[in-house]
Amino acid sequence: MKAMRRIATLLLSVVLCTASLTGCGPIGKSDKKKAIEVFVFKPESVETFQQLGKKFEDENPDIRVYINSPGDPYTILKARMVKGNIPDIVGLDATQTYVDYAKADIFEDLTNSDLTRKVKPSYVKMLANIEEMHGTVHAMPFAANVTGIMYNKNKFKELNLTVPTTWQELMDTCEKIKAAGQTPFYLGYKEDWVINSAWNPLAGNFTDADFYQNVTDGKITFRKAYTEPLKRLLKLNDYSQGDIFSYNYNNATVGFANGESVMYMQGNWAIPMIMQTNPHMDLDMFPFPALDDAKDNKLCSSIDLMFSITKKSKHQEEAKRFLEFLTEQENVSAYMKEQFGIPAINCDYKFPEQLNGVLDDFQSGKIVSSPQAYYPSEMKLPIALQTYMIDGNKDKLFKQLDDTWRDAHEN
Repeated sequence: MKAMRRIATLLLSVVLCTASLTGCGPIGKSDKKKAIEVFVFKPESVETFQQLGKKFEDENPDIRVYINSPGDPYTILKARMVKGNIPDIVGLDATQTYVDYAKADIFEDLTNSDLTRKVKPSYVKMLANIEEMHGTVHAMPFAANVTGIMYNKNKFKELNLTVPTTWQELMDTCEKIKAAGQTPFYLGYKEDWVINSAWNPLAGNFTDADFYQNVTDGKITFRKAYTEPLKRLLKLNDYSQGDIFSYNYNNATVGFANGESVMYMQGNWAIPMIMQTNPHMDLDMFPFPALDDAKDNKLCSSIDLMFSITKKSKHQEEAKRFLEFLTEQENVSAYMKEQFGIPAINCDYKFPEQLNGVLDDFQSGKIVSSPQAYYPSEMKLPIALQTYMIDGNKDKLFKQLDDTWRDAHEN
C-alpha cells in the first residue's frame, strides 16, 4: 500500500532525536498508579492541558497523566514511532500526516465508539472523508477552526458597508474601501502558509467531498477545478497593502488590529493576537463569499485538534477515560475559552462575540472542509501558490500538483 510506504519513508528519514523530547517528565514506575501519556501537537496548549490533566488526576486517583506538547511535534513523534516509544494518546490536526498513521494501523478504530458519538456529525463525516477508509475514523475530533474574513465593524459603519455574501459583493466592497482611501486587506504572504487563509475557502467552495477521489480516479483534473479559484486568489492581491511578500503573519495580524486594513482573511486562531493588540476593537467575522450565489457559499472549517488512542497503549481503558473526561461540558468549555477554539464536541458553549457572523453556518453544519487536509505533504501547495503568484506559470503549478498527487496515490 502506497500510504504504508510513505509513512515508512517518513519514519526512517527522521533523525532519531527522542532525547530532545520535552513537555513531560519521565513516567514513573515507583507508584502503583497507571500512567498515560497524552502527546499534543500544539505547544501553545500545554498549560491548558496540564490544568485539565491535574483535574482528571484529582477525579481519578488511580491514574497519572503526562502531557507532552513539544516544539517540532511532528518530527519528534515520527522519531518516537521509529523507536517504538509510542504515546497512549496522540493529538493531531486533520492532515495527511494523521491519515498516514491511521492507514499504518497505529490508531484504534473509533468509528462506533461512545467518544465519536459525542462529536458533531459534520466533523465525523469530514474526518471519514479525509481518511478515505470506507467510512471509518481513528480519532475523536475535539476542537475545530474556521477560516473566514474578519472585519472592523466600526470601519464598516463609517464607510456605510454591508457584509458581502457573494464574490461580486466582496469585490464591490473592496472597491468602495479603496475609493475611500483605505486598504481592504492586509496580506502577509512572506510566510507561505498564510496563503491558505484565502486559498482554503476558495478551493473548498469550488469543489466537493468527492473531488479528491475523482482526481485519483482520473475523472477530473486540478486544472479544471482550480483555474477559477486561482484567478480569484490573484484578484485579492489587488486590494492589499502592496508588497505582499515583505510582510508576515504577525505583521498582517497586528496591522489589521491597528486599523491598517478594514478586513483580514484569517482563522479564529488570530483573534487572541488581534484583541491583545487592540482590546477595544469591535471585531466580527463573516464566511468567505467565494461563489457567485449566496446560497451556495459554505463556511470553511477544519479539525484543529483530535485525539487518537494508539493500539500499542498498555492502558487503553484509562486513555478512553481521559478522552471521555475531555468531552464533559465544563472541560470542553475550559479549553475553548483559553485557546479561543471552537468545539467539535456537542456541548452548550457560549461563543465569543467576535465569531457572531459565522455562527449560523457553523451551528447548522453549512461548512466545507479545508482542502489542505487532503493534500499530501509532498505537494507543498502553499509554496507552489506563492511561486505561482511570483512567476505566473500556471502550467508548472498544475504539473506539480498532478505529479505529486499521482505519486502519493499510486497503489
